[in-house]
Amino acid sequence: MIILENNLYLKMGLVKILESDYNIYSDIDLSKNLYDLMKHYKPDIIVINDLSKNNLKHVKRIRSEYPNTYVVILTSIILEDEIHEALLAGVSGYVLYNIKSKELRKAIDLISEGEYYFNSSTMTIFIKSYLKLFDSKEIISHLFTKREYVILLMLAEGKNIQEISQTLNISEKSINININKIYNKLSVKTRIQAIDKAVKNRWIPYNLAISNLYVNYNKKRTLL
Repeated sequence: MIILENNLYLKMGLVKILESDYNIYSDIDLSKNLYDLMKHYKPDIIVINDLSKNNLKHVKRIRSEYPNTYVVILTSIILEDEIHEALLAGVSGYVLYNIKSKELRKAIDLISEGEYYFNSSTMTIFIKSYLKLFDSKEIISHLFTKREYVILLMLAEGKNIQEISQTLNISEKSINININKIYNKLSVKTRIQAIDKAVKNRWIPYNLAISNLYVNYNKKRTLL
């Protein structure tokens, strides 16, 4: 793991919490080229301080050239506009400076296994901004209801009827009814055909683990 953090005390705190489980390279020369560091250390996780425009470019390149390296953003504030950009760039998680030690270890463990980590406040912002995106795309809001759209996203993620039902706190019968409506609207007969058509028309971001965000946000709440 590489930790790119200029604040010495914060960096020392992160190392103390994580060093028992991970090999951490924190005493590195930040003046050196980042990609030389990547090539030398070959980290499985890289923690980056805040998501500036420059860092966003780094994230995209890291995820492109080092697909087995997961990127975590360490920040003091979460901005709505950043979240979509970060996910599309390949960020696997947001960690706030005030995160508890136990929660930090949990977050890093999840991310190291290829999962995503977003705390409740981050997911609240994400869900609101994502539904705002839904409202802004006339073709999507014309075709689907918000519930149908979320179900379509979850189908793309590979979730089955039972998992979708449990996540959205809706009966399996209701889920099946909505899926049939989606198929009819898209003039398709199968899940694969529906996902293929939605991806080709750029109605859904295929690689975003949207259903995982809904599960972690609130398993018992009906979101839509």
